[in-house]
Amino acid sequence: MKQKICAQSVPSANLAVNKSRVKLYSKGLDMPTYYLQKGQEFQFELFNPTSDVVLAKIQLNGKVISQGGLIINPGQRLFLDRYLDVAQKFLFDTYEVGETDEVKKAIENNGDIKVEFYKERQENQPIRITPDWTYRPHIYYSNTNIGGSYSTGTDPKYLRTGSSGTFSTQGLVTTTNLANASTGNATYTSSVNYNSVNTNSEITLDFLSDFDIKKSPVRSKKSIETGRVEKGSHSEQEFTYVNKSFEYLPFHIVEYKLLPVSQKINTVADINVKRYCTNCGSKLGKTDKFCANCGTKA
Repeated sequence: MKQKICAQSVPSANLAVNKSRVKLYSKGLDMPTYYLQKGQEFQFELFNPTSDVVLAKIQLNGKVISQGGLIINPGQRLFLDRYLDVAQKFLFDTYEVGETDEVKKAIENNGDIKVEFYKERQENQPIRITPDWTYRPHIYYSNTNIGGSYSTGTDPKYLRTGSSGTFSTQGLVTTTNLANASTGNATYTSSVNYNSVNTNSEITLDFLSDFDIKKSPVRSKKSIETGRVEKGSHSEQEFTYVNKSFEYLPFHIVEYKLLPVSQKINTVADINVKRYCTNCGSKLGKTDKFCANCGTKA
């Protein structure tokens, strides 16, 4: 009998314009990236291929857009074009900034998109707690002298009734298993001495000279285009509010970057290059290996 093992399906979140999916670039990039024009409005194409009801929470530019989320039923595909709390569409806007390390730090979250998916929490499930019977001696810590009498207790599993001892030490003190100790008094001294720990650490400070303090930072004359997700035109999309409970931690996360088209590095596949026969000049198709007119190899 043949058994077909299918990979576990997870929800997806893609970018779309006019409900047509935008091409996602990932080769050679630190993060999967979409490229959009300035002032372009877009939607999120959300799909739930699982058999569970899931909740989608969206973060734009490094911040959550709402305390709530969007519920997606099993097998449901939808296009979200607006913010959850405001009836305005998602819009990608760009602007020019200087190309310095300080500026790059300030705009590092621009265009960051994160979609988190949460499973619905099943209510009234019994909580099973497995007891841990592992014996662990108590551990005490102090930076002062400790002294006094110590009673082993009456636990017949580990200690003999009535056994006792005295201890005097500094630092780390652990109880001793007296299961095999004879009745009477005994003295136990820790081998760890707090004073033996060298608490003096050498600190090195680098002082700036007057020249370093007064020196102006080098500013680059170059500029780059960056973009953020902002609020666009009015959206006619409406929601129905429901009361459901979901898990506290997401089971699947989708992350990608949204950048201006000016930062896109085009490849041969992105450019529509017209090809012609070197012998007769006839136009060739993208996949033609020979000229259809004269048979010359392309």
